[in-house]
Amino acid sequence: MPRAVLFDLDDTLFDHHRSARAALAGVHAEFASAVAFDDFERHHIRFLEEMHIEVLAGRVPLDDARRERFRRVFAALGLAIDEGTTDAVASAYRDGYMVARRATDGAAALLAALKPRARVAIVTNNLLEEQQNKLEYCGLASFVDALVASEDVGVSKPDPAIFRIALDRLGASSREAVMMGDSWHADIAGAHAAGIRAVWFNPQRQPRPLPHYEVEEMHSLTPATEIAARLLGLLTSE
Repeated sequence: MPRAVLFDLDDTLFDHHRSARAALAGVHAEFASAVAFDDFERHHIRFLEEMHIEVLAGRVPLDDARRERFRRVFAALGLAIDEGTTDAVASAYRDGYMVARRATDGAAALLAALKPRARVAIVTNNLLEEQQNKLEYCGLASFVDALVASEDVGVSKPDPAIFRIALDRLGASSREAVMMGDSWHADIAGAHAAGIRAVWFNPQRQPRPLPHYEVEEMHSLTPATEIAARLLGLLTSE
């Protein structure tokens, strides 16, 4: 069996938070400067998560969901917004996000260090095309052997089934795999349920949620050779 390293994408290998914050700052400056940015961002995070669930379930198209979440953000803040402005806000956010996209520092070097010694998969709760575009844009696609997106396979983390799909595509077993991700619920609990060693990517050094699984914790993807060695070491440890 080949050794396998599974990664989450958003806020693990791809710096989604930075991209979203940069895009939101532009929208705030142009359309919502009457309210504090922190309040604007807090409501946006809330409604982004709500509408993301609807998109993944196939109930709302992505563009419609983006417009709807900004309607909800503006309403929650007591700001008037008509349909024309809603369209402009959604478009400005999308444009800003696309420009601001970037890999997490060290991601490409880490994948390059792992590639000769293990197969690599991305396991992500998102749309397949969206995640493919991120990998290509950030120069990560050539290092990835399998991209498993929930929209494509019909199951989402933390369901163990999505991790098993990734292992099947890599031709690997759970005993020779490790999963690294930033979400304790989706990535750590999900990997644990699938019988896969887990590594919590925790750059903000947040306290561990319950339940307290015995997992490795990493706060950065750099230096790449050191992080790669730690991940590969987990594959050979008993």
